[in-house]
Amino acid sequence: MVEIPKQGYFKRLQQSGDLPRIIIIVATIVSVSVFLILGILSLLQVLKGFSSVNFFVFALLSGTGIYGFYQYFHHRRVYQIDTIFPDFVRDLAASRRAGMTFTNAILFTSKGSYGLLTDEIKKIAQQISWGSSVEEALHSFAKRINTSTVKRTISLIIEASRSGGNVADVLDVAAEDAREIKLLEAERRVSMASYTIVIYVAMFVFMAIVAILAGVFIPTITGEGSGSIAGGSSIDKAVILQIFYFATLVQSVGTGLVAGIFEDGHVESSVKHIFILVLATWFVFRFLVGV
Repeated sequence: MVEIPKQGYFKRLQQSGDLPRIIIIVATIVSVSVFLILGILSLLQVLKGFSSVNFFVFALLSGTGIYGFYQYFHHRRVYQIDTIFPDFVRDLAASRRAGMTFTNAILFTSKGSYGLLTDEIKKIAQQISWGSSVEEALHSFAKRINTSTVKRTISLIIEASRSGGNVADVLDVAAEDAREIKLLEAERRVSMASYTIVIYVAMFVFMAIVAILAGVFIPTITGEGSGSIAGGSSIDKAVILQIFYFATLVQSVGTGLVAGIFEDGHVESSVKHIFILVLATWFVFRFLVGV
């Protein structure tokens, strides 16, 4: 009996595709924690001469920036993989028609070239060679890619393999189904892009109006510092600008969340939009408004 060598913890993480995600999450938590601690110290006057608000904004920017752009490049990579995935399924069907077993068909197909999908397919072959079953390897593959199209197709392939029927025909149907789904997703993405643009335009118009109010209207009613209204109560310009600042930050977070949902229906996609809009808000209020 051949003893199957045990895989290390990091080797398993690498094969499952979880290692980069864990590194990004740890980096995000560390950066956010550092800025939050600095913000609290500044709020308690331990760090003097620094704005606590800026530290809290930097915490939000670091968190959304690191994780958001990781998700952006991850989804972009997955989208490219999904595009070529039907070719892999079709080649798998051809190998089955040639008389290979399902395991040998996967091992043979893994030697082909499928662009970004090549490394992921080789991981399937590696897991099988390390002693994992075909079902476990395919489930791990679907988990790494983590798209509804791949999950549905892999489930269909596994059920076809269990049933013992004409697997090749099922694979052909699965490949065509995956290709049609990608076409529908591409059409949806194009149709929803205009809504995302409208959201950005509306948010930047809102920022422009706030900047104009801060530069023209607020100094008029406060007399460039403090003034009075009916009843003799004073108005502090800095307080009003801080209120506008917080309101715009909240608006940026909410708008970024909606933009991500409109883009592709994933909440993770909202993080990069939140980063962009919060950064634009900080820039406007820091350099144009002077908060």
